Amino acid sequence: MDLEKFSSVVRHVTQAMQHGRIGFSLQQINSVDDPSEVLYSECLGRLVEPDGTIRTCGEFIAFLEASGRAPAFDRHVVDLAFEWLARHPSAALGCNISAENIADIQSWATLYDLLYKHRAMAPRLVLEITESLPIATLSAAADLLQSVRELGYKIAIDDFGTGYSTPETLLALPVDIVKIDGFFVQRRGDKAERFLRHMVGLASCAASTVIVEGIETYAQLEAAKTAGATHVQGFLLSEPTLPPVHCGQVSRHAVATKWMM
Repeated sequence: MDLEKFSSVVRHVTQAMQHGRIGFSLQQINSVDDPSEVLYSECLGRLVEPDGTIRTCGEFIAFLEASGRAPAFDRHVVDLAFEWLARHPSAALGCNISAENIADIQSWATLYDLLYKHRAMAPRLVLEITESLPIATLSAAADLLQSVRELGYKIAIDDFGTGYSTPETLLALPVDIVKIDGFFVQRRGDKAERFLRHMVGLASCAASTVIVEGIETYAQLEAAKTAGATHVQGFLLSEPTLPPVHCGQVSRHAVATKWMM
């Protein structure tokens, strides 16, 4: 990774947070039995450049993870989600939470304080644990996640079946929702269908709600339903806007404080 580019991207995201240019778009999670029924909508991070250009989270999140700054960014988006939920009392959202938030006790304490402060909205927020990095101690992570479940938040494992989202992780952590990576529905053939069915079956052992991601065709929707999934997510039923639906106005001091923690 180019060091100059690395530093530039991290600095760029920090400045965007300071100036209220970080926001999110939404993508719905739909029921397989009734696609008009929405379980919740996932927040997809967006960065708005000074000239109006929109950057998706995928363009910079790896740099934040490599620098150890992903937890601060996660908290920033969760903060924005609470703002949005306060204005939409009948809605529910999901926010990505990197494994780093669990591995580092200071990051966890800061996140927990934020979640505790807004616990009245807990039933309307799903914390999606993303595991691009491994969770070091599963037993300790289980205790931490259970503490926020007791506040009323739901826990989802994101991208199950790829990266560090292993069966060991799934069965060790207290979860309410499992999201199966779109890789397993975007392959064709009998072998792929068997894999998807087994993945859904395994996920069902840990959670009553199983979401298949990456649904782009009606054939994939039917495959997810046949495999036993309860919900789906993808462009077929919900295409998120590139411009964010919500951006927050956060002060320089507030962002700097959160960024350093």
